[in-house]
Amino acid sequence: MENNFENIQKLWQAQKPVEFDLTTLMAGLKKTEVKQRREVISMLIITPLTIGFLFWSMPWRESQGIEISLYIIAFAMIWVLGMAFRSKVAKNDSSERFTNEEYLKTQIKKLNYRYEIAEKYMYVYTFFLLLALNICYYILLEPLNALLRIGIHLALTVVVGGFMHWQIRKKVKKYDKELKPMMEQMEGMLEKKDGLS
Repeated sequence: MENNFENIQKLWQAQKPVEFDLTTLMAGLKKTEVKQRREVISMLIITPLTIGFLFWSMPWRESQGIEISLYIIAFAMIWVLGMAFRSKVAKNDSSERFTNEEYLKTQIKKLNYRYEIAEKYMYVYTFFLLLALNICYYILLEPLNALLRIGIHLALTVVVGGFMHWQIRKKVKKYDKELKPMMEQMEGMLEKKDGLS
């Protein structure tokens, strides 16, 4: 058993350290940039269309509650769009503008912010969405009896909340697979640089 452990230890020590692959890192950042650009463009199209459709189709002039709920939805959608813009890994964040250390720190910060949006702020967005939908349904379902209304409110909250939670977890898992390795590689580069200075 002791011999076996010594063999494993020698094998481990004989391994060459893994070199950082800068080409793969830059390709990963470029791929992330392209995905983010597509995401932001689709949000720029979907957000005004959704808000416009809701104001066109809902009787918001007849009820202050429905009007408030539509403003809550509009605010939440615009807020998420603004966060997507802030977290964008853009072309002008190139290494020519920054020192390598500043460049890496900027990219890590933006990728971390994307995680924060998915893990934290999307739940806040979900809360605003559920609040607005429940206000709207409270007014629209007024003619129904109380028990049926409560059932519809609970079902709506569970279905929308569950769907949003599933989407958020899916997004975080995707980030774990795509963004985390890049972030770890960049953090390793910074640590290596700090170790040399």
